[in-house]
Amino acid sequence: MARRRLHEFVRALRGAGVRISPAEAEEAMRAAALVGYGDKNRFRETLALTLVKSEEERPDFDRCFETFFRFEDQQPGEQGPAEDAAEPATPTPPDAEGLSPQAAELAAQSDTQLEQSLAQAAAEIDFTAMQVITQQGLFARRLLMNMGMGAVDDEILRLDASQRPGDGERAEALRDWRGRVRERAMAHVRRQYDLHGRAHGRALREHSMQAAPFRELREFQQVQVLVRRMARRLARSHQRRQKKARRGELDARRTLADSLRYNAVPVHLHWRQRRRTRAKVLVVCDVSSSVRDAARFLLQFLYAMTDVLPRVRSFAFAARFDEVTEDFERYPPDVAVGRILDRVSGSGTDYGTMFKELEEACRGDIDQNTTLIILGDARNNDLPAGERHLADIARRARQVFWLNPEPPSRWNSGDAIMARYLPYCRAARRCGSLNDLSRFTDELLRGLN
Repeated sequence: MARRRLHEFVRALRGAGVRISPAEAEEAMRAAALVGYGDKNRFRETLALTLVKSEEERPDFDRCFETFFRFEDQQPGEQGPAEDAAEPATPTPPDAEGLSPQAAELAAQSDTQLEQSLAQAAAEIDFTAMQVITQQGLFARRLLMNMGMGAVDDEILRLDASQRPGDGERAEALRDWRGRVRERAMAHVRRQYDLHGRAHGRALREHSMQAAPFRELREFQQVQVLVRRMARRLARSHQRRQKKARRGELDARRTLADSLRYNAVPVHLHWRQRRRTRAKVLVVCDVSSSVRDAARFLLQFLYAMTDVLPRVRSFAFAARFDEVTEDFERYPPDVAVGRILDRVSGSGTDYGTMFKELEEACRGDIDQNTTLIILGDARNNDLPAGERHLADIARRARQVFWLNPEPPSRWNSGDAIMARYLPYCRAARRCGSLNDLSRFTDELLRGLN
């Protein structure tokens, strides 16, 4: 039972945003078994030492601990925890005379004993399975049934049906007492939902946002927070790869040659270092009305990863073409994107003119270390395609990626001319959701190593 409860506590901490690896969770289990569970303060500090990695995480840990182990404070014979303003009033025990043994035993309990019964019943329920707010009533009923409240329900029905004088008043008193106990059970279930259910709900919302088309993300709140969180997660993964890449691969020949000085024992390991190039990234976004949502999130995503990406030079075009790098240097990404869309947005995109102006603006900045990322639907309004300018850029650059928010079946429909540009691209990807954007960015980071 103790091990299961600790597993549930670790899941609650993860739901609160505390990062815990399986190895750290197992270490906490062993440490808790060594110090025991009798001294709550010692138990809490032991878990904190093994699970909390920074001062920023400690307040979240303390809140989870106090909520999760609230009932464990109370030992038989001790007074119950102090009630706050939101705690339901203490149930007044009804007259237990004439009730069934199980109902009479439950109704005769003091407030402290009732709290202990509630704690014992709660320990038998896996609250981590509670995922949505509408499940609170179901879990509250399970909690009451585990306490033996079914016998009390039977007695209420029996007294209601009785014709004896006074049984109606006793049924009403018993019903009132049961309602107050249910309030306490609901309060405990709500606390458990705050620990477990909200994390499930947030994960479900984030999963939905990541898969939703960009145009639908305006219906979600907290989408900016999700974009930053996804970018940080991807950046941490790339930083681990960079650390490994800096170390290089094991140079077996040099290691074995050096080991001859130590009777063939490889005392010193030698690594084959890989020469690193200074990568450059150019981003060109079509911000016309048909693809502006995709452009918004691509720019925000890339500029949220400045710690791992090389310097990004950005351009936007619709009615006109303009470099927007300085906007991101002066303002936060979400503010910068809003200013760019207001300044550049319009109708009548002209890809041919855009490629010509891009070639002129970046002629001295495009070389074999340059990666060009183009985001757009290639709808050129029946104007000249200008592919010769893209061909010249692709010849001098390291690689060209094209991200199109539309499905491939529409890439050459109407005035879309993707087929004219594809020969000069290393790859073309659909980029219609945050999941698509995350996968492309991960591929880009791997290629820039």
